[in-house]
Amino acid sequence: MPIGDQNINGEQISAADLKKRYDDLIKEAIIKANPTLDVVRADEVSLPGTITSDILTRIMHSDIVIADCTYPNPNVFYELGLRHACRPGTIIIKDKNGPKVPFDIAHLRHIEYENTPTGLKELSENLNRYFQHYSKNPDHPDNHLLELAKLTEYKFPDYCKDEYDPELEQIGAFMAIMQHPELMELIQRKNAGENVDLEMVQAIMKYPDIATTLFKTLVKSGEISLPIQKQQKKTFSHGGKKKRR
Repeated sequence: MPIGDQNINGEQISAADLKKRYDDLIKEAIIKANPTLDVVRADEVSLPGTITSDILTRIMHSDIVIADCTYPNPNVFYELGLRHACRPGTIIIKDKNGPKVPFDIAHLRHIEYENTPTGLKELSENLNRYFQHYSKNPDHPDNHLLELAKLTEYKFPDYCKDEYDPELEQIGAFMAIMQHPELMELIQRKNAGENVDLEMVQAIMKYPDIATTLFKTLVKSGEISLPIQKQQKKTFSHGGKKKRR
């Protein structure tokens, strides 16, 4: 969203007003919709008018990006375009009483809100529906660029490392564990010598969003040991000769 003073058709919107709208309405609605999300606005990681590698990293890797397009701000639209080219998980919101959005994004689904207590409640409920949709359909295209890329089987540049990087995977698993005190407590008990493998497996299964990565990493690191029984080869005797099966 814009973070500096705006002049829209002669109307002045101050940076303080925008910050208040974010703090009291948008951020509050997001937290009510999903308290586990870490909510960050651009000016909390960058100076006004600049786009840093930190912002770009968040645009590329955040599970959800919310763009308030109430006011036609070039920086907002540029960052929205970058996100659309990267991955799904983008939500566009707009004040019902704001100016019309530009043609190129007018056709995209968006949430209209009102800057009122009732508007906060409705915005939170609508955001919650979007969060659930993206959780169930993480790879489903949500804009024309990704839809066309999928249709034409367009191959995006791939900068990922092919080789397995255990350090990065362990960092990702640790960050996932830190979000859930229950898992942190089990790890501490494990380090103290308790046998909590079964409890840990049951706890991980409560969080399907992190279960695969976390479970794989804990098994590889030896934090969890799985009792795997090898199939015994059997022999039987026939006509004085033993055959193996």
